Amino acid sequence: AFDRQKQDDPVWAPIFAAYEPVREWLAEKQPDVLFFVYNDHVTSFFFDHYSAFTLGIGQSYQVADEGGGARALPPVKGHAELARHIGTSLMADEFDMSFFQERPLDHGCFSPLSMLLPHEPDWPVPIVPLQVGVLQFPIPTALRCYKMGQALRRAIESYPEDLKVVIVATGGLSHQVHGERAGFNNVEWDARFLEM
Repeated sequence: AFDRQKQDDPVWAPIFAAYEPVREWLAEKQPDVLFFVYNDHVTSFFFDHYSAFTLGIGQSYQVADEGGGARALPPVKGHAELARHIGTSLMADEFDMSFFQERPLDHGCFSPLSMLLPHEPDWPVPIVPLQVGVLQFPIPTALRCYKMGQALRRAIESYPEDLKVVIVATGGLSHQVHGERAGFNNVEWDARFLEM
């Protein structure tokens, strides 16, 4: 929708509008790094190795080709030093991590990223991507994810350089991506969940 400039399409306009306050906030805050929590849709990771928590520690990340050609977006820089520090800290906090460097990122990362930041000719902010494995059971529990958030805070705050780090978490709540209920969103349940 972004690439096809559907900002004024009645179906897509509310989604674009919802991103605008965050886009403005990021422009105002000028973070040094985005810590990007997303899930891969079996694009760069397949079920023969689909870990609960997989941290990107590379210097840059290409756009994945998800079957129709890669989007015309530049690669996004990584912040390898911060990523490695976070990885070391998470392992010390007893999270059994997987790590990656040379894997492209799919729409779980680049769709929201392209709505949040300008990207011509390049992205203004490097990222540290954390892929959370939620497509193959057993998946991390809500409590485990909560504890991961606490550990991430400790890791980021203990980094020796004074960086402004923004945490971005993407994904849907009730949306179904395939099967009988493909495209279904239970908006009422989503709103109630967020309120709680």
